[in-house]
Amino acid sequence: MNTTSATEEMVQSISELPERMGAGACFGAPLEREGHTLIPVARVSFGYGMGFGRGSGGDVGEHAFGHKSDAGEGEGGGGGGGGASTPVAVIDVTRDDVVIKPIMDPMRIALSWMGLVGWVAFWLLLTMRTASREREKTRRREIETARAG
Repeated sequence: MNTTSATEEMVQSISELPERMGAGACFGAPLEREGHTLIPVARVSFGYGMGFGRGSGGDVGEHAFGHKSDAGEGEGGGGGGGGASTPVAVIDVTRDDVVIKPIMDPMRIALSWMGLVGWVAFWLLLTMRTASREREKTRRREIETARAG
């Protein structure tokens, strides 16, 4: 396998992504129904990464199953990526009006609330623990002072 051509192909594919990712990635094809033109809107995100390596060396060592190896050549490479889209709204266009209708995601709202409740509980319990420890330190000092005095 020619790694130079594979590298060039991956770089070429990645460099074309900004051109492909335009408004068309977020806005779907308009649908016309009963005098309404509906345009779906989505939140789109993606990420990618790649890496390549070469190796050379004559490190002699024991490998799996007790075999000795002194192979020093090596090449490697890889890449990956992923993306997601989430519907966020529908734009309803009529002859007289344009209305944006948001799409509520109850799971996302519930998870947000659970995260907030967990965050508040964490800080509340940490504050209570700290106050309790400080109160205990003060009591110990008072007892030691009373015994010494």
